[in-house]
Amino acid sequence: MIFNDLSICLSDYYKPRLKLFRKLFGERVIDVLLHMPSYAIEKCYIERITEKYVGKLVTTKVKVECVDLNYGSSRPATVYARNGSEIVEIVLFNYPKAYVKKVYVVGRETGISGKLAISQSGNLQFINPEKFVALKIPENSGLFNVYSTTTGLTQKSIYFAINSAFEILEEETIDEWLPKNVLKKNGFVSFPEALRNVHYPKEYYQNQLDSPYRRRLVFDELLAEQLVIQLSNQTTKTGYKISNDGLLIQKLLKILPFSLTNSQKKAIFEIFTDLESGTPMFRLLQGDVGSGKTIVALITALYVIESGFQCAILAPTEILARQHYQNFKQYFDQLGLSVQLLTGSEKGKKRAEILENTASSSLNLLVGTHAIITDQVNFGNLGLVIIDEQHRFGVRQRQQLINKGITPHVLSMTATPIPRTFVLMMYGDIAVSSITEKPAGRKDIVTNAFPLSRISDVLKSIKNIISKKQKVYWICPLIEESEKLRYTCVTNRYTFLKKHFRNKVEMLHGKMKAKEKEEIFDRFKNGDCKILISTTVIEVGVDVPEATVIIIENAEKFGLATLHQLRGRVGRNDLQSYCLLLYGNTLSKIAAQRLKTLCESNDGFKIAEQDLYLRGGGEIYGTRQSGAKVYKTFDINAPENQSVISNFLEQATALAQQANTTQLPETYSNLLNIFNYLKIQ
Repeated sequence: MIFNDLSICLSDYYKPRLKLFRKLFGERVIDVLLHMPSYAIEKCYIERITEKYVGKLVTTKVKVECVDLNYGSSRPATVYARNGSEIVEIVLFNYPKAYVKKVYVVGRETGISGKLAISQSGNLQFINPEKFVALKIPENSGLFNVYSTTTGLTQKSIYFAINSAFEILEEETIDEWLPKNVLKKNGFVSFPEALRNVHYPKEYYQNQLDSPYRRRLVFDELLAEQLVIQLSNQTTKTGYKISNDGLLIQKLLKILPFSLTNSQKKAIFEIFTDLESGTPMFRLLQGDVGSGKTIVALITALYVIESGFQCAILAPTEILARQHYQNFKQYFDQLGLSVQLLTGSEKGKKRAEILENTASSSLNLLVGTHAIITDQVNFGNLGLVIIDEQHRFGVRQRQQLINKGITPHVLSMTATPIPRTFVLMMYGDIAVSSITEKPAGRKDIVTNAFPLSRISDVLKSIKNIISKKQKVYWICPLIEESEKLRYTCVTNRYTFLKKHFRNKVEMLHGKMKAKEKEEIFDRFKNGDCKILISTTVIEVGVDVPEATVIIIENAEKFGLATLHQLRGRVGRNDLQSYCLLLYGNTLSKIAAQRLKTLCESNDGFKIAEQDLYLRGGGEIYGTRQSGAKVYKTFDINAPENQSVISNFLEQATALAQQANTTQLPETYSNLLNIFNYLKIQ
């Protein structure tokens, strides 16, 4: 019964607000009990209140003597009550008069709780107190939970739903699913007892996970998630077994103008182990900007192609897709392999030829944007899918490309490094390889933040940079001027810089046609253009070795991950590179922290950790790609929770791996049911 519709724990009085309760809690009774308190406040229970308690949170009993509804007036309703010999005024703002008349009945004794004050008339006063009519006043406890709520529901209504849910819980028998050694090691009580102590606290805990009872619930939720991962692994299909002599790779290594780093070699070994296992690979290759992920992807593609399969690379922008195409083509041509580019710009006969070659398996590699996941694209023998900047694609988009083959191997890449704990939570059963080294000779980028008022100093620096035949990115947040957003736009900054640098300046933004963008970027990369003014369209993957300075205007507008990605457009040779962050007059506390973090560190892993604390990390099993991964029992992004989460995650993972997922015990099935995880078939 505990998993039934939550309407069974609502009285007739609250049932008209059923939609609001479902919006706040969920559909089931157990969801009410898993609605964790945000924090607890301490109120003292006082039988007889006096002026010495003014300003304190108190709970007491009063007897209603008079109700002034102030009909025909905008003034609040006022209830006059008595506590012993003291007159108490209860002022009720924004309460319907009919509600006040029904609840505050003359002669009724009731409990109220709130901050005690003194009215203008000198009486003791409560303003909008919590009123306990049907609830027993907890005389033996001074702690009250405060819960997140939604418009239309009060704390009192939440207390009522929780009390009713516990009455239902008492009729249920929940068998223990945790082994005795885990219970003993962590000092855990039973699941029902943990719930009861969280909702009816007897001790005050400063932070969420200070409570041993909340910790028990956290462990259960992490275990439920890890069990889902094991169930998913159990249903994994057989994939292509890739194994060959690696002759193409040997030829490539002879023509490469550089040597691989140890991190790259380690990542390649891990990827090849997956490919040779006979199980579909799902691996995330993460590495900081400029760490050399592309060459690892190239070597992986060659290994799969040598076994007779096709490969596909999905990139988020046409500029990045075209760059991948050019990088791969220079090596594929020397190795006698075929590669084509498919974007929205390819039309007519050229597009038809690409589609035909892809379907007939005569094409070794297809590089493209969203265009390659359309229904018209069919692969003859797709063995590997490479997804660059995987966070830029929705789950459904990635799956569309994967479905074009029969259990192809999947290699995702990201330049946003992720700490280990978050990797396990955000990517579940995806294996992870990390490139932690930069190519030899690369220097850290010097990053500084300046107010926009110092733009004249920036112009002097630019003149010095371009005199050395180096190039500059200048990033603005907007394409055109906006009345609502007072940020610098690309078009205005282009006009301004054109006066100083004439034909050495080009402008690039997302509203331009693909061919125009390609021509402009080519002039910046290979021509006389020295300064490229752009939006964040150049955020990912773009590689111009001669660019040594990037200026990010209104840097306070951008998130930390975006700033780090943009900074990665420079520092791609052995010259010293610089990043200048220009900020406006007003700088919020969070924005200041972002800029400070970027100025102090080039370490993508540290930056990613700080970024996750500031913004959240997305869903694992859903289709949402940004925002906080929502757990019921804890906040994944709270720094003070990290050590507890990491410890419990390791234990939960090990426990789930020991489980026989082909015959899942009933207790584990109950656990999955409680946390609303469906068994993956």
